[in-house]
Amino acid sequence: MGCNHGKQATPVEVIPTSTAVQKPGSTAQQKGFWTKSKADALQEAVDVVFNKAGESLLGMTFSFTIADPRLKGCPLIGCSSGFGSLCGYTMDDIVGRNCRFLVDPVPRERIDPKMRKHAKDFCEAIAVGKQFRIPENEREDWMPIGRAGDELFCFQVNARKDGSLFNNMFYLKVIELSATLGEELPYIVGLQTELPMGKADLAQLAKNTKVLDHNMNKVRGALAQIFFVSTSMTRDDARCCEL
Repeated sequence: MGCNHGKQATPVEVIPTSTAVQKPGSTAQQKGFWTKSKADALQEAVDVVFNKAGESLLGMTFSFTIADPRLKGCPLIGCSSGFGSLCGYTMDDIVGRNCRFLVDPVPRERIDPKMRKHAKDFCEAIAVGKQFRIPENEREDWMPIGRAGDELFCFQVNARKDGSLFNNMFYLKVIELSATLGEELPYIVGLQTELPMGKADLAQLAKNTKVLDHNMNKVRGALAQIFFVSTSMTRDDARCCEL
């Protein structure tokens, strides 16, 4: 994902949100909260919705991560088992680490510094209760327009544990989660997949945002089995209200 990279960034375009800044200390941050059974259950839900048994996007295989923007470096506090398969690391290797461990081994000439900055700026904005949108002069043609300020489409070359490189797409979305009723806090969930054709695949994927929104809303149901979930109304929610 790459949420804390590089030198101090220049001021970013942020949009105020009603989400209040909250101090860390939720049950989800406690050691041992994320288990293999939770990782497997989340991956099973992702498979049903996105991969083997559900409506897929361009036939790609997806995995899921959960990061805490209130902790220094925005570390991963959970992931689906498929994320380990994608990057070659075990759950113990992954949980508690900033996702820059996937980028740091990549040769400098293969790293996209603007994308790295966008991911860092996004995480920092969410950490202080703001939303983020990529400045107009930094937008690329493939990036979807008119999207919410609580999400970010990213692409970066990552390195697996064995040193092999792969093109990683990660779609970041803010969802409020709680392991204890009444303690909802904003977390950054990441939908991840390998893109064999790089940004050409990403451009096609970005055209399917309607399917992406619908499927992300379904995956919330799986997260609700682990956390109590609350989030801003999505297009699916709004459509239901109109019926």
